[in-house]
Amino acid sequence: LLPLLAGIRRSAARTIRNNNILGSVCAHLCPVEKLCEKECSINALEHSIDIAGLQRFACDYGQKNHLEPIEKVDSKKEKIAIIGAGPAGLSCAFELAKIGYHITIFEKETAPGGIARWNIPDYRLPQETMTADLSCLENLSITFQYESSITSPDKLNELLASNFKAVFIGIGLGQPTELPLFQHYTNVMNYFDFLYDVKTNQEENKVKNRSVIVLGGGSVSMDAACTAAAMGAKKVTVIYRRSKNEMPADHEEIQLADQLNVNFKTNSILTEVIADKNKIIAVKGTEIEWKNKNESMPINNSEFSLNADLIIQAIGTKPDDALLKNLKRTKKGTIEINDRYQTSLEGVFRAGDVVNGGTTIAQAVGEGKKAAKSINEFINAGETS
Repeated sequence: LLPLLAGIRRSAARTIRNNNILGSVCAHLCPVEKLCEKECSINALEHSIDIAGLQRFACDYGQKNHLEPIEKVDSKKEKIAIIGAGPAGLSCAFELAKIGYHITIFEKETAPGGIARWNIPDYRLPQETMTADLSCLENLSITFQYESSITSPDKLNELLASNFKAVFIGIGLGQPTELPLFQHYTNVMNYFDFLYDVKTNQEENKVKNRSVIVLGGGSVSMDAACTAAAMGAKKVTVIYRRSKNEMPADHEEIQLADQLNVNFKTNSILTEVIADKNKIIAVKGTEIEWKNKNESMPINNSEFSLNADLIIQAIGTKPDDALLKNLKRTKKGTIEINDRYQTSLEGVFRAGDVVNGGTTIAQAVGEGKKAAKSINEFINAGETS
């Protein structure tokens, strides 16, 4: 029985790694209770199968027993450029490198991983998890060019005019949404900058013994609120325009915020800031009620005021238009692609958040794999035509 179990563990570890470059990361971060566990259960069990736990166990087993490295393959002459080392870009690079393409990844930061590395708090994703996942890239023909931003259509055209047979854009949604109400104040941050500063030890005691207000009800809002609370904020208040039950954040994330004594001011909006020169000292708002799905109105005599030393905006993200302005867009502003992940510019492919509007790491990884298949077919078709 023991040899059989060992064989199952080995097979599971290798299967996960061959199919998902970020298998361990996904096991830590993806909302399996929404994506998997609801549909995966055994009638004899009271609860759903712990899919995330099983995946973490299999990945840890494979890493500890050195079962996962991908064998080095002979590199083909074709070179492919990947812009962005986030989940979609890494997945696309991994799939193409496994079949012999030489990959160059252009990444603006100093290490790969995208939002998973730079914006997910360590309590949700230990850094060693990301490092372990990416270790299997070492035997493949992948070159990283860090601190290298491809930020304009001219630079994209330069790649196409050079010896790259195709370009994959995996830059994600890099522009946090910010409200005009808070422009020009020094103690207002977006969640991206706040969490990045914490991860890179640049936080400089912005929250300790301070009153922090976080705007938004998604996962990044809970990350910012929980991080501020854990770092010693005097009071953390999350303001969200709908009810607590309607928050898009996962239940476990909201539950953690409750355990850290984060306050929730729901069905509420902010209407005014009170400032001393260029620094906000308090905010005013009102509670609202919803007339229908899309229309709300203020509730009489429900106005409130909150002290504020730091305001963190976590209300969404949008694509960085500079690089992508020449590509066709959907009505929602995301990049228009065909069913093969090809953009309106020949030889340029795109997948991940800037296409789907931002979902899960698992979806970004999956789309990166599909785009890699299409890139391979595109190059082979060009060679035989």
